[in-house]
Parts: sequence; structure tokens; C-alpha cells
Amino acid sequence: MSNGSIDEEKVRYISFVRKEGGEPILGIPYREMSVDPDLVASFVLAVIIFENRQLKTFTKEGYVVVIEEGRHVVGLLIVDRVEDEDPYRSELIAIIERFETEYDSQLNNWKGDIRPFREFALHVLGVFPYRRLEWDLVPRLVPKSEATPDRHASIPWSVGETDQKIHRMVGFINGKRTFRDIIDASGLGERDGMAIISMLDRYNWITVTRHLSDSSVLVKIMAPPKFLLGVYGDQLVQIVEMFDGTRTLSEVCDELPTNIEVVRTVAKNLIDSGVIDYVDATEGSDAQ
Repeated sequence: MSNGSIDEEKVRYISFVRKEGGEPILGIPYREMSVDPDLVASFVLAVIIFENRQLKTFTKEGYVVVIEEGRHVVGLLIVDRVEDEDPYRSELIAIIERFETEYDSQLNNWKGDIRPFREFALHVLGVFPYRRLEWDLVPRLVPKSEATPDRHASIPWSVGETDQKIHRMVGFINGKRTFRDIIDASGLGERDGMAIISMLDRYNWITVTRHLSDSSVLVKIMAPPKFLLGVYGDQLVQIVEMFDGTRTLSEVCDELPTNIEVVRTVAKNLIDSGVIDYVDATEGSDAQ
């Protein structure tokens, strides 16, 4: 679970560098920066390794660089300015300890191959996901045939056991199950699950929608398009008008001569087409 004192939106970059030799082992970019994070890492290494000085924190162009040393690696966590860096530091220390324990043999018998370390991104993203999505959201896979060049990108961390876990989770995504349902069905824990969810979201493998329940309150955004009128007939206009931002889905169903499952299917299609939306999703735009 996320530490309440950590704002994950402030995380910019995390990097592990080998102390003996200075080779970068693993680097995970989160958000764009006005400075090159690799140059920042080079400066830190020069101070710690070559000048043999201790450096725990420094600030560069508005970014805070949190630094911790393990036996074999130096860990750098670059974040936006925060009031208290200690929670971020605590997580970085724990990540480094886990990393050095898990890869003790490779680090002690260094052969220069950094590919095995990519799998550890799963653990890092479980602590600091790209984006922490709500468990009750419903993901849908983006079909590869509809992907533009900047969508449905290859996931660089999809190797080894992580690759197996990603495909296990993807196999349970059907546009109906919530993230919570998928985690439970796949047998993955919350931390691994959130890491994979954030990967799928970051690399545009999924889109997400809200879970439609009987208590959902929906509101009309626009008139239904002709193709939906062709499917459902003119009575669709009346149904759309009933979503007035005050009635629940169940209450709308009570006023129609059909069962809740049919109304739910129609409502989902209307949401997907932008005809109606959840009331709380429109409040921000109404206020502007």
C-alpha cells in the first residue's frame, strides 16, 4: 500500500549505479525533467566514488536528489521539492536492501551483464508506480490494430518472471472485471498487481473506465449519434433524457419496462460513445 506521506506524482527518476566501476545498473524514468538525470547521476558518482565524500541529498534546478549507498550500489531517487524527504529515503533504503539481497551472486561476481536486473523494476514500480490507479476501475485492452506509433509500446521491464506475470494479468482483462477482480483472479499480490497495472497504463496497453453499478448516477452530455439510434431505435432518446444527473441507474431502470442488465448494457454503450457520463466526472468541467 502507498505510504500516505509520499506523493508518487513527485517521483521523476530512480537509478541504481554500481559503486565499483560506476556502471548504471537500472534506471527508471517517470516524468520529464529539465535536466539530464544521467548527468545528475554522474555528478553524484564523482563525489561519492571518486572523491570519497558522503552525499545524502542535494538540489538541482528544483529537484531533490535523495541518495543512499548499499554494499554494491548507489541508489538515486530524484523527486520534485518535498517538505519531508524521509519517507522517500526510507523506501529507497528498503529497495536497495531488497535489490542487493536478490542479486547478491551477480553483484559479487560481476560479469558486466545488466539485463537480469531489468526484472527488478517490478518491485520498484510496486513501491513507486508510474501512476496509482483506483482498484475499482475497469481496464480494457487497446487492440494492437488500433494502435498508433506512440501507443501500445513495448514494455521494457517485460522479461523473465515479470513477463509471465504481465501476461497472466492481461489474460483476465475483459472489459468487465475491475482491477481488484483481476488481482484476485490472477493470484498476484497488491504490490505486484499495482506495478503491472501502472506498466500497462504507462505503455498504453489499456484504457480504464469506471465500474458501473446500480447506484451510479449518470448525466446526459450530448444527443445519441445516429448509429446508436439505428441499434436501439427512437426510444433511446427518451432513455438518454432520463439520465438527468439525479437518478441512479437502478431508478432509471424502475421507470423502464426492461431489466437492469439490459439498461446497464445500454448505459455502458452510451458512456463509451460519450453520450452520458458519471456526474462526478463532469463537475470539474461544469465549474470552469
